[in-house]
Amino acid sequence: MKRREVVILGAGVAGLSAAYHLRDLDLEVVDAADDVGGRTKSVWLPNGPWINYGAQYITDDRPQVVELADAVGVALLPYKGFGDYWKQLLPSSPAELAEVEAAIERIKAEQKNPRPATLPELDDQSFADWLGPMSAGAAAYFDAVCELMHGACTVELSLYGGLWVWGDQRSTPWSTEDIPRHGRGELIVSGGTSQLAHAVARAVGGRVSLRTRARQVTEESEGYSVEVEDDSGVRMLHARRIVCALPAPIAIDVIAELPGWKRAALRAVRYGRWISTPIVVSPRGAPPTRYPLVASRPTVQYNTDHFMGRTPGDFDELGGCFHSYMTNAAARQVWGDPDESIKSGTVRALLARFPEYRDRIVRVDIQRWEYALPQYSRGLMKHFAALAEPLGGIHFCGDYTWQANMEGATRSGQRAAAQVRAAISPGA
Repeated sequence: MKRREVVILGAGVAGLSAAYHLRDLDLEVVDAADDVGGRTKSVWLPNGPWINYGAQYITDDRPQVVELADAVGVALLPYKGFGDYWKQLLPSSPAELAEVEAAIERIKAEQKNPRPATLPELDDQSFADWLGPMSAGAAAYFDAVCELMHGACTVELSLYGGLWVWGDQRSTPWSTEDIPRHGRGELIVSGGTSQLAHAVARAVGGRVSLRTRARQVTEESEGYSVEVEDDSGVRMLHARRIVCALPAPIAIDVIAELPGWKRAALRAVRYGRWISTPIVVSPRGAPPTRYPLVASRPTVQYNTDHFMGRTPGDFDELGGCFHSYMTNAAARQVWGDPDESIKSGTVRALLARFPEYRDRIVRVDIQRWEYALPQYSRGLMKHFAALAEPLGGIHFCGDYTWQANMEGATRSGQRAAAQVRAAISPGA
């Protein structure tokens, strides 16, 4: 049995952030995936653009992500394609637009009134009920923005969650807090978002075991045994401390004998499903290609953001990749459909908006994210503080323990690392 000071479960941004801040210790990171980065998965095509399958951009209120990227030497590029995304979704009807604008003023007024997140009016009431009866167009607008930014519709979100979505880029539900900023505007990771994860993994000395699934964590004398399974079979690790950066439902299955309070907290976490369908477009003048289409569902929205996300540069001239995706409501409708049907639906959506690319589509990929964005669903905040609470020598991180984005993942990994250091060096 290998003995480590720390075993980290999960090589997404949260787990790698924890590993980076504990890199002087004897540690091992395990992950069931083929690559590091979790939902920041990306691929840089040879002599071509990069494909993002998950996280795409870094807003100005993500200073810890930027600090980590700078520390490990990852290039960040300015990108303005997501500015005022919500304005692109506004209804065209003057009456519906006036209805939306009045509701946004209500939201702004509510955000000036900070109060405990566990209050029933915030945690138990849905955002839809708080918005009240609306026209179909206005209600669809709020659903679209909440799906785009949080992977949940207004019925699924609590009022607290709705205020968070409509807050300053989901950094806080309130307008009274001073939000730390990095001051460099909106950014993207050059070469694809997972370049950050790769660089952090290198910085921790490559001590990441991929295709290695954590099966069970059990407390024993002087620490924990971790049963893992890799290509060679089952093996055992021993660690003084564990950092759990697994999605909440997986953590429930892996960690043995969870007490009721921790199990209840993890069970309160709900995830939206996402399907990523990136589309690669060839440069102008390349030999024409016609993507073969099959049947797809006529009423499903196969793209959520109007194809806002794409690789930078002169797209019409040089081509590139549309980082297309479907959020929870649409993704659940087609989750079990054949891959080619989902890809075809996305291509049809693209061509309806950009018919000029009909003969330039050279690649369409698909990635299903069962555990995409953790949602601020009704009742979550009653358990929220318990999510990051250590359980003996097990420390928890992940964006569901902080805020549902890359900044939350990075900060939660830092916090877990600080907890580990305080536990192993209490006088330091």
